[in-house]
Amino acid sequence: MKTKILITAIHGPYEPWLQILSEGQLRTWMSPKSGINIVNVFGKKINPKYQALDQRIYYLRWSKNKAIAYTSLLLEAVFKIIFRANRYRPNVVIETDQKYGNVWAIQMPDLLVLQGVKNMAVFRESLKHDFDYLVTTITSTYLNLQLLDDYLTSKPKVSFVGGRIEKSGSMLYPQGSFRVYSRDVVEYIVNNSKKYKHWKIEDIAMGKLVNKGYCCFENIPHLTLDSTAS
Repeated sequence: MKTKILITAIHGPYEPWLQILSEGQLRTWMSPKSGINIVNVFGKKINPKYQALDQRIYYLRWSKNKAIAYTSLLLEAVFKIIFRANRYRPNVVIETDQKYGNVWAIQMPDLLVLQGVKNMAVFRESLKHDFDYLVTTITSTYLNLQLLDDYLTSKPKVSFVGGRIEKSGSMLYPQGSFRVYSRDVVEYIVNNSKKYKHWKIEDIAMGKLVNKGYCCFENIPHLTLDSTAS
């Protein structure tokens, strides 16, 4: 029986991401001929001045000044508590777009500080669809669908967590650019979503959540290119 793969490519509805999607992914690996269900995911575009503020606060967490970095994280945590991020369940509208193909339009403001909410909405919506493996990826990632299909065909359809595996301290986790979960893992994530730590970096927070239920992560072959000249 053919392996059923659902790929969700999660994008910001802003430039340069839309151009990268249009001129890169849609012209290369996102072919409807693949037979694999591929969905492009967007939140709602917000006012540019609020987007700029969101980016400024979010990226301060990497400031070399620890006081600034911790203040940024504190502001983000307070915002998420007020926003009730752990309880926020935005609706997902399924669309067929002439340019972007199959689209899940998440009915929430597309903010960097709400990446966790956006991703949880993807996991919840995915369970309404038929798949053995859910792949989540982003605008800058390119997938070889045939190799991915061949690779997953020989893998177990339960308790599978794979992708680009990174390390944070002693914890292994799938990095947000390329993650693969069997259906039971997605069910576990959704059922335990209130334990997701929204104030942490999204993929590390997801890694901590998944680590509570699963221990073996598979590093799927991948290549990182620093430039087009690589």
